[in-house]
Amino acid sequence: PSDAINYRTVTKAVIQFVEGSRFSLVEKLAEEIARLAVIDFGAPKVEVSVYKPGALRRSDAVGIHVTRCPNDYSKNIALLSIGSNIKPEENFRAALSHLRRYTTVLGISPVYRSAPQGYFDQEPFLNMAVKTHTLRSPAQFKADVIDRIEADLKRTRDPENKNAPRAIDLDLSLWNDEVFEYGAKPWAVPDADIIRYAHVAIPLADLAPDYVHPVLKKPLHIIAASFDATELKRVDLDFGIISF
Repeated sequence: PSDAINYRTVTKAVIQFVEGSRFSLVEKLAEEIARLAVIDFGAPKVEVSVYKPGALRRSDAVGIHVTRCPNDYSKNIALLSIGSNIKPEENFRAALSHLRRYTTVLGISPVYRSAPQGYFDQEPFLNMAVKTHTLRSPAQFKADVIDRIEADLKRTRDPENKNAPRAIDLDLSLWNDEVFEYGAKPWAVPDADIIRYAHVAIPLADLAPDYVHPVLKKPLHIIAASFDATELKRVDLDFGIISF
């Protein structure tokens, strides 16, 4: 079946992970292998046994056995903002396809065309929002989903122009009802662009109008209403058959 797990792929990923990691506790290693199988590969259940030979005198090995399933990990709702002005229709379809591979897509907003910001000598952007469910942490979501999709779709960054044209741009706008910073930059959640730009606020409000901004304590539809909606033009983009 199409949703069957390729055990060869899982095995290679586990080997690569173990060879590239260092753990002082077998418990931690077992937990991370289980998380990899459940979260990255969608295993409905996984059993992991890890043994450390010679850890104790008069004992062949010490070890641990763990059993994990998706219910053992916290379930998070992430709202993403997506933009593109290089083959945007093609890249939006590809980004959504990738998101459905790495997460559970719960809904998508209408697509809008907007004027570029900061650097105006470029094509208009298409913008939309996506609501997803994930078992990953914010940092894992950034590395395993956002960064992976941007790399797959050949997103490049111009160090001299942060507003340059781009094949795809994915931003984590909201995460549950939480307020935090994460990553090396660091990135902030909620994304400050929600209250700066119509092309961010309006698609998010279309997707989740009653979602309360955790800092402003206002629903997204109220925030979106503060912008001039004429800045955006709705675009009909066919994503094929999508069921939620």
